[in-house]
Amino acid sequence: MSPRPLMFFGTTNLDLCFNVERLPTPGESLMGSLKQNAGGKGANQAVAAARLGLRPSFYTRLGDDDAGRSLLQALREAGVRLDAIEVCPGEISGSALVLVGDDGSNMIVIDPGANANVTPSMVEKAAEFIERDAIVVAEMGMPVPALNHLFALKSVKEFDLIFNPAPVRAGLSPAAWRSVDFVTPNQTEAFELTGVEVHDFDGAAHAAGKLLDLGPKAALITLGAQGAYYADASATFALRAFPVKVVDTTAAGDAFNGAFAASLAHRLPIREAIKKALAVAALCVTRRGAQRSMPSSWAVDEFLNSQSILELE
Repeated sequence: MSPRPLMFFGTTNLDLCFNVERLPTPGESLMGSLKQNAGGKGANQAVAAARLGLRPSFYTRLGDDDAGRSLLQALREAGVRLDAIEVCPGEISGSALVLVGDDGSNMIVIDPGANANVTPSMVEKAAEFIERDAIVVAEMGMPVPALNHLFALKSVKEFDLIFNPAPVRAGLSPAAWRSVDFVTPNQTEAFELTGVEVHDFDGAAHAAGKLLDLGPKAALITLGAQGAYYADASATFALRAFPVKVVDTTAAGDAFNGAFAASLAHRLPIREAIKKALAVAALCVTRRGAQRSMPSSWAVDEFLNSQSILELE
């Protein structure tokens, strides 16, 4: 059986990444090394899915500048479909300043550039690229009115909707929340949405209940090195993360979301889809950079096979 169509809506940024020994304190200057990487939450998620053997569509806005051309080329090389992408004369592409410590922790400041100018009418036009029986993934870097409009289109286009609420912002309508099939916050985002602190799986269970009260059919909370917690109306379970040596956590959540969507597109059951997403996120954090850290399908399968052998031993 062929995979389901997959389309991502979200941001694309040029990441200016400083690798530093540790993150600075206010007023402190540190020495570091600089690299430029292709990034942006939506783009990272689309690339993660493409690396797993799919050819997802992607809607984003780029400036007609050197950064935009570089970012577009990175998406093309990764195997992402570019038909829906807007290149906008006179606008600058989004950018992010990323500081990454030797322990893998990070600090990020974003200038959204062209990403900030997405309108409901632009989303309406891009939605023409959503195929029948598709899975659609959206993140909260896009303007909230555009997200509300995209979510309202679900009743017309009949797609399954994965919503990654990052960065958390107010304004998503109650109707939009009710259209979500899977909401996928991390611990911090779950707290911002529910007021429930998530330090462990018990906290995640409490927060997941609050998230379901907002309207989504299912909540999937990521807890970094601990793993992930899933809840819907009929099932709840937690899965442990795979232990790895962490180098850079910048794109871990994007790797997880892209892989979860790709796994559902490949028609895996929920538990197996989450397990594969955890494996992709684990491999991602062992490498530096955002899109460049997304593993191939072959690497993920090899990693999961090695973990199965370890479990047997």
